[in-house]
Amino acid sequence: MENDDLGKARDRLHGLISTYPNELELRKKLGDIYFELKYPAMAGRYWYLEKNKTPQMVKACMQFENSMGHDMNKIARALKYKGDMELLEGLAIDPALLSSQNKVKEKLVEEPDVPIGPKYKLIIFGCLSVILSIFFFASVGVYTFFKWIF
Repeated sequence: MENDDLGKARDRLHGLISTYPNELELRKKLGDIYFELKYPAMAGRYWYLEKNKTPQMVKACMQFENSMGHDMNKIARALKYKGDMELLEGLAIDPALLSSQNKVKEKLVEEPDVPIGPKYKLIIFGCLSVILSIFFFASVGVYTFFKWIF
């Protein structure tokens, strides 16, 4: 950033965020870079989990929400937060700043549903039976081919 090479700084911060997902300060710095690059919606994406937002951060976060169509699922997916969920629970979020931020935080914190049940067992059984039938028919074909040749 000191050399005005914002593209390189942006790329490095993306790598650092994936390596250290619990460091929310890296997300703030990346938001700062996107704001300097004149991408306020992307800046809002990385400022979204910031505790103390400035008015420009709030405006950028609102632009980010608008770009996602105010859909909580899209917003939660776009944040790509892979860090410790307990850090999000500790965020002091001012409801006056962003009305939907609490809903997004809840969406990020909730446990993902793991599909378990007879429906998925049936799918697994179907896939295995298809694989076995392919193997069986291939074997019969190879046997018939060799019987025909010899």
